[in-house]
Amino acid sequence: MICSVKNRTAPRKYARRSQYAKRTNRASSLVETLTGFIILIPIGLAAVDVVAFMSAVDSNEHLAEAAARGAAKATSQDTAQTVAEDVVKHCTPVWMVQAVMVDDVQYDPAKGLVSVATLMQLKLPVPLPGYEEIKCRASSIEPIVSTPAPN
Repeated sequence: MICSVKNRTAPRKYARRSQYAKRTNRASSLVETLTGFIILIPIGLAAVDVVAFMSAVDSNEHLAEAAARGAAKATSQDTAQTVAEDVVKHCTPVWMVQAVMVDDVQYDPAKGLVSVATLMQLKLPVPLPGYEEIKCRASSIEPIVSTPAPN
């Protein structure tokens, strides 16, 4: 007795079904990718704003400290105000800073301290709704180093 085995191929309807399954897998991958981008892009842009804001805040704190150190060498309230404004005027701020100004100078020779507050107006690189411009304030207190001798 001779046995022969025929090479059986899959019917055509199964081949079509597998092509359809591949197409739906590609479509679902595309939908997942687009959904991911819709979520990830705003998060990335917000992260850019946060990093830029933190850089500007750090710059403002260093500027307030420098202005307070300059004002600490003054001998009166008026000269402390002038020196602090000169320090702020000669600074080179971060690229997104629109304006920097001295907000408050308190020269107190009785306590031996001078306090300087600076106000910085920032324009965010990626404006978010309601947060296009932000103001940040920094203050610093330094001991007065040039106290006049008592009479």
